[in-house]
Amino acid sequence: MKYIFFDIDGTLVSIKDGKEYIPESTVRTIKALQDKGHVTAVASGRSMLTVKPVAEKLGIHYIVSDGGHGLMIRDQLIHVEPLDKQLVVRLCDELLEKKVPFAFMIDHSGKLHANSTMLCGQKQIGFETFPVEINEAFDHRQNDAYKVFLGLQRGDEDKIQTIDAHKIMRYVDECIAFEPDNKYKGVKELVEMENGSIDDIIFFGDGQNDVAMFKEVPFSIAMGNAIDELKDLAYYVTKSVDEDGIEYACKHFNLID
Repeated sequence: MKYIFFDIDGTLVSIKDGKEYIPESTVRTIKALQDKGHVTAVASGRSMLTVKPVAEKLGIHYIVSDGGHGLMIRDQLIHVEPLDKQLVVRLCDELLEKKVPFAFMIDHSGKLHANSTMLCGQKQIGFETFPVEINEAFDHRQNDAYKVFLGLQRGDEDKIQTIDAHKIMRYVDECIAFEPDNKYKGVKELVEMENGSIDDIIFFGDGQNDVAMFKEVPFSIAMGNAIDELKDLAYYVTKSVDEDGIEYACKHFNLID
């Protein structure tokens, strides 16, 4: 039995005509893997709120979310841990000083939270899917943060020093999301809680936030559409997500018939 983990964006999910879709080959492959007795799991930088719908569509009952800080086993939520508070406070103090707008994700409601000072006069910071709730009493020093969204334009990464903004996953040109990026932490915890072996982990990925995972897991598979850095680290490079890459690799390694 293997523990097979999949990133979401660019691995399980692709974009077609501006909309997310899961290839039919991926749906049947997940089912075939489960029928063979393998544990299938999602490992994503996305919040638990946005990972669960994808997992449910695929019949997956194990989730590592929030860049390794969120864990769900057999559909039971184990925990979702916030970012390091001291680091967040230092970062936000710098953002306020340099007038870079930012907002907090403090729970899993799908909302961002900020006061007007934090937003520097802006109403939103680039992520239309996450509306900003403005509360003048909101204090960044008193609230845990699961993600911090920074209104930092592409090319302005050197503007801040507390964190290396060049290494943060950028989803849009106008904004970056400072979020946990140690998927391996959650993957390792999940496998250990299931009394499994680290040697039985297989991980599929494609992006920058998968690099750390590829350096840790014994068996890594890069999608054909993956970044070059990931392909260089991978044990194997399969076809792209749009070319049935997950099914192709699983058949290649006899994980399914």
